[in-house]
Amino acid sequence: MFNFNSEKKVELSISNDESLKYHLIKKSKKTLSLKITENGLIVSAPFFMTERKINELVSSKINWIKKKLALIEPQRNKLIIKNGASFNLLGKEIKIILLQGKNKIEWSNTHSLNIHFKDPSNQEKIKIFFIKWLKETALDYFSQRAYEISKINSIPSNLILLSNAKTKWGSCNSKTEVRINWRLIQADPYIIEYVICHEFAHLTHMNHSRSFWNLVEKISPDYKLAENYLKNKGFSLYLLD
Repeated sequence: MFNFNSEKKVELSISNDESLKYHLIKKSKKTLSLKITENGLIVSAPFFMTERKINELVSSKINWIKKKLALIEPQRNKLIIKNGASFNLLGKEIKIILLQGKNKIEWSNTHSLNIHFKDPSNQEKIKIFFIKWLKETALDYFSQRAYEISKINSIPSNLILLSNAKTKWGSCNSKTEVRINWRLIQADPYIIEYVICHEFAHLTHMNHSRSFWNLVEKISPDYKLAENYLKNKGFSLYLLD
């Protein structure tokens, strides 16, 4: 079987002094699609669509593209683990107190986290250590909330796993395994609960039909608020890594 997929960087001239750079992926598909990620615009197009036609379609959406790209510009600075730095946990700002010593993480108080590390200057290793702790915290919280949500709504309890996806906040499969993006541990609880409820609803309706959304609204009444946050501010959750 032939593989016609191809990828390249494209620079599209918008005006005399302005251009747009994007990542073009050509594959076997029928229509063009646009996706804004933390790394910029990704355009997926049918393999035989000409670059001229692709640029015409991208240009027709330029106002939407600029608006979305503007949302990620302030968020390009990644978290540096250092004394006095801060991160969000369940929607609350947590201050980092970095100390030299045997590797461990413990709470100083409800708003401060002590990170003890043998070599505080090794940013790469200390971030791996910190994110491992954060993932463990996320799995504990997601699992507990999922259990509570399933109990309240008489939904069978399902196995919760972590996801490291770059484009999805949650997913599920035919084995009824539910995966939740670990980065959501930074968000307000109602946003995490929405993603859990969204995936629970998929276990009944494996689509996005009206019946599916009715069930989502039943178990997550504020789902539209959560959707709006993830759509407009979700990029900020990728500051950690």
